[in-house]
Amino acid sequence: MSEQLGSDVVGSADSRVALDPGTAPEVLAGIAQRRPELRVFVATNPSTYPGLVQWLAQLRDPAVDAALAGRAPVRAEVAAVPPPPPAPSVASAVPAEPARAEGGPGVGDGTNPTTTDVAPAAAGRTRRRGVVIAVVLVGVLILAGGGFAGYRMLTGGTRAAASTVTATIDVGPYPLHVAVDGSTHTAYVTNYDDGTVSVIDTRTNTVTDTITLGQNPGGVAVDGSTHTAYVTNYYDGTVSVIDTRTNTVTDTITVGQGPMGVAVDGSTHTAYVTNYDNGTVSVIDTRTNTVTDTIPVAIGPGGGGVAVDESTRTAYVTNYDGGTVSVIDTRTNTVTDTIPVASGSGRGGVAVDESTHTAYVTNYDDGTVPVIDTRTNTVTATITVGQAPGRVAVDESTHTAYVTNYDGGTVSVIDTRTNTVTDTITVGQGPMGVAVEPTTGSVFVLNSVDGTVSVLTAR
Repeated sequence: MSEQLGSDVVGSADSRVALDPGTAPEVLAGIAQRRPELRVFVATNPSTYPGLVQWLAQLRDPAVDAALAGRAPVRAEVAAVPPPPPAPSVASAVPAEPARAEGGPGVGDGTNPTTTDVAPAAAGRTRRRGVVIAVVLVGVLILAGGGFAGYRMLTGGTRAAASTVTATIDVGPYPLHVAVDGSTHTAYVTNYDDGTVSVIDTRTNTVTDTITLGQNPGGVAVDGSTHTAYVTNYYDGTVSVIDTRTNTVTDTITVGQGPMGVAVDGSTHTAYVTNYDNGTVSVIDTRTNTVTDTIPVAIGPGGGGVAVDESTRTAYVTNYDGGTVSVIDTRTNTVTDTIPVASGSGRGGVAVDESTHTAYVTNYDDGTVPVIDTRTNTVTATITVGQAPGRVAVDESTHTAYVTNYDGGTVSVIDTRTNTVTDTITVGQGPMGVAVEPTTGSVFVLNSVDGTVSVLTAR
């Protein structure tokens, strides 16, 4: 693997790569160093080598520490598998024949994750990498039920779904949407009426900054890997680009008329913006902050409703006035299917559970949530929730979806394994936006009428 190839692999990696026991150790090391938002997944990966585990522990990141504490013990048959060649320091190219690490297991100089003192595998053994991975995967399947199920058991299985309001945070007037960056423990809330974004420290539940933007900011999405947030400004027809390290606006991108929803695919450096007034989706290259394509969809797309499934290169856009969901192939930027979800209007939020190939859509008018199998693009269930459901967020690790009910002042909690409502939580007036903090499971609910954020946690 060349240095350039390693860089490409690390730059395009997502949670599945970081969790995969078959991911090469040098790639895991690169992800740990360069992709802080994925460190919790590397910490969970049962194949993460001891030296890298030690390096992660020295970061003193609460989310990473929790993942490390939940690491399952290795079964004897898994431990007997010959280890992969040790990963080099990510600062250097991967050598063709890795040398024995000096100084035994541990953490090098504290700046780069280094390898354990493991002799490189014999030349003949490299051809058996698939066999080694297969054995490791069998052990992981025995321990955790496989794949994302393993991640859930190790990081999410020990925590319950959020069930009670533990804090209320004052923000700006008429907050609409929220996005959370788990790697920096920060939430970004758009305040529609005063043209600002409130920045919240999710560890202390306090507003630490307020950023002034364009007119009527609506949707917001965060790309943790590039420390960037994207906010749609409805009346300006623009998207504000925010450097989340400095909380300053670094660029403004002109899109279509009435932009509302926005979602980011970090693996392809692309943002998708729904333009409510002219029935299109603007495709933005986030490396250059330029619009590279415009996709016609249906009437009133994404009143906040757009979600991306990175694993299948698919975007889902709710068409507020059409009772449908548009399915977009993000490789070709074409609409490949249109899914009817209800008669009439009022399609609002959409969220995707990549691990179960499921999308959840809110029907504002009839108080339901259609459940879509994203493999077949068909509605497989319809869940009755509260009055005027607005937005939905999914916590894959607890098999839970959270739906805000605008007229009822409540949040419906759905068990996504059974598609049943298991709890109804009273929040503030006019709840709209909702997001899950991925490392802690805390849920942030925007009360648009109150100008507050309710924080939900497990009892």
